[in-house]
Amino acid sequence: MGIDDIRNVDPEITKLIIDHLDGVVITDAQGRYVYVNDTWSEMMGGIKLEDVKGKYVKDLIPDTKIDFVLKTGKPITGHVIIAKGPSKIKSFSTYIPIFNKQGKLVAGFIHVIIKGMENAIDFSFRINSMATQLEYYQQELKKIRGAKYTIDHIVGDSPEIQELKRKIIQASRTNSTVLIEGETGVGKELVAHSIHDLSNRDSFPFVKVNCSAIPRELLESEFFGYEEGAFTGAKKGGKEGRFEMANKGSLFLDEINQLPLFSQPKLLRALQEKEIERVGGKGSIPVDVRVIAAANVNLEKMIEEKKFRSDLFYRLNVLKIVIPPLRKRKEDIPLIVESLIEKLNFQLGMKVPGISEDAKMKLTEVHYDWPGNIRELQNIVERAMNSSWGETLEWVHFKDYFRSKNPKFIDKISQNNMSKIKDIKEELEKETIINALENSKSKAEAAKKLGISRTAFYKKLKKYEIKG
Repeated sequence: MGIDDIRNVDPEITKLIIDHLDGVVITDAQGRYVYVNDTWSEMMGGIKLEDVKGKYVKDLIPDTKIDFVLKTGKPITGHVIIAKGPSKIKSFSTYIPIFNKQGKLVAGFIHVIIKGMENAIDFSFRINSMATQLEYYQQELKKIRGAKYTIDHIVGDSPEIQELKRKIIQASRTNSTVLIEGETGVGKELVAHSIHDLSNRDSFPFVKVNCSAIPRELLESEFFGYEEGAFTGAKKGGKEGRFEMANKGSLFLDEINQLPLFSQPKLLRALQEKEIERVGGKGSIPVDVRVIAAANVNLEKMIEEKKFRSDLFYRLNVLKIVIPPLRKRKEDIPLIVESLIEKLNFQLGMKVPGISEDAKMKLTEVHYDWPGNIRELQNIVERAMNSSWGETLEWVHFKDYFRSKNPKFIDKISQNNMSKIKDIKEELEKETIINALENSKSKAEAAKKLGISRTAFYKKLKKYEIKG
C-alpha cells in the first residue's frame, strides 16, 4: 500500500499538500510506516522512508498513540512527543484514523506540528504558572477576608440538619438577600459564613456587622462611611463604610432586629438601589453586595408592634432559613459534643480523649430544653473538660450543671424510656460512692460516711469498677 491509495484524490495534489505540512506519517492499519515526508525525516535526524517502511511506529516512537487510535477508531490531538533525532525537538502530534468508503479502517495519519512548538510550550507553561499563582493568591485572600466557617462545620445527621444544609446550598446559588432566624446560640453566623463560602462571591470579602453593638449615632457612618470633614473628629481622607468594604462579597447583618427604626429607611434604600451615600458626601457610590441578615426574634411580630418596618422585612425576607433549636434535634448532641471536645482541646491546650457512651446517652435523654442551644452545650462541655483532669468525660462531670438549673432534677438511667428499678438503684449507689470519695480524704472516711464496712465498701468499688 502507498500514499496514492489513501484517498480517491489526484495523487500529485495529495502529495503536494502533505509535503508542505510539518512532519507527516502515514501508516497501514497495523501501525506500520507507509509514508513519511521530508520534514519528518529532518526532524528525526535524517531517517528516510526506506529506513522505516514496514516497521512499526511504536518501535521507533514508544510514546506514540497511533496504536490506540487504530484500535479505537478515535482521533487524538495535542499529544506531546520528543523527536528521536539529535535536536530532541518537542512537538505536538495529531493522530487520525482513515477509513475507506465501506467504513473499514485502512490507515493512520499522523501530523506532527514542529514550527513554533517551543513558543507554544513556553506560553502554555507561563499560563499554567500564572493560573497556579492566581489560585494561590485567591486562596490566601479568601483566608484573610472570607468566611471562617464552611458547611462542614455544621455538625449533625438529624433530618432537621439535613434540611438546613439543603437550604444553605440552595441559598448559595443566588444573589438574593437571605434572612436567617433562630434562637440565641443556634449558629446563625455559622450559617451565614457557609452561604458565603459556597457562593460565587467566596473570593471576595465577608463583612460582619453586629447591629446591637454599634452606637445609634454611629450607625449611618459605620454602614455607609463618611467624607473628610463630615463631622468633628472625622478621619482625614474619610472612611469606607461596611457596604463598601463588602463590595462584590457578602455583608452579614447580625441581630438586625436591634436596628433602630430611624436607620431602617437608609438601609432599605441601599438594598433597593444598590448604591450608598457617605455621610457628608455629594454623590452616590454603586455597590455590589449580597446581604445576609439574622434575627433572634420573630420580625413579623416586631412589625405588628411597630418596631420594624414591613418594607425592609419584605426586602430582607426573599430567602428565609430558620435554624432548628437544639431541643428539636437532640440526637445530634453526641456528634456535636465530640466535635466540641476536639475544638476545645486545641483551643485550651487540653488532651481530653473523649466522652463515654453512657454520658452521650444521658445528654441526649436528659429532661432539659437547652435554652442556650449550641452555645450553652459548648459551655457545659468546657466546664466538664476542666473538671475531668484530662480523663474521658463521664456523666458525673455534667450532672451538677443540670442540678444547678433544676433543684428537683432526678438523675435516671434511661434505656428506651423503660428503665428497671434495679438499674436506677445501682446507678444511684455508684454515684453516691463516687461523691463520697470525692468529698473524703480516704476510702476509710468515705466508707464511714456511707455507714458501711470497709470490706463492703471495697466490694462495691470493685463491682462498679470505681478507681478510688
